[in-house]
Amino acid sequence: MLTRKQQQTYDFITKYCKKFGEPPLLRQIAEGIGIKSKGVAHRYVEALVKERKIKKLAYRHRGNTINHKKTLNGLRIKSFGKIVAGSPIDAVSDKDIIELDHIFSNEKCFALKVQGNSMVEAGINDGDWVIVEKQNKPIASKIMVILIDNQDVTLKYVKQVDPETIKLLPANKDLTPKTYNISRISIQGVIVGQIRVY
Repeated sequence: MLTRKQQQTYDFITKYCKKFGEPPLLRQIAEGIGIKSKGVAHRYVEALVKERKIKKLAYRHRGNTINHKKTLNGLRIKSFGKIVAGSPIDAVSDKDIIELDHIFSNEKCFALKVQGNSMVEAGINDGDWVIVEKQNKPIASKIMVILIDNQDVTLKYVKQVDPETIKLLPANKDLTPKTYNISRISIQGVIVGQIRVY
């Protein structure tokens, strides 16, 4: 049984998803239900998750979504949204489904649509789809999906400079590698495939 504020939160998330095609951020939820605290909004969201009214998406680090689960025939890979191949941005959840049963059979995989040109010299262009296998450790010479500061996701090569430092390397000679303390970095997956739609 939902409280009045929990129901208000659920109604706002539902309407927002229907209108914009993506879930709202906590800040937007707070504003939408007339409160100032993102922490309070987070508690309402967690209550909705517990009641199974909404579902947290893996690799979606800000906001939630209504669980629009469909019956799938054969293997399809879920689209978890867009990923920047330039400066880090928030991963934004999409509702697309890419059917790849003739290519992949790994249920640990998910798809991301690339935004930006920082990986062009690795053959990954803006607008391409990359297939990511869940992986929490960097792999030498592999392109990784990296979560920065628990909110921003990017696509880069990873080089460990020392036990405390990670360098993220673009595949574009016009861009500069960026260095982060290892505590700010979380490896989310490794690129195992790519699709380009013309």
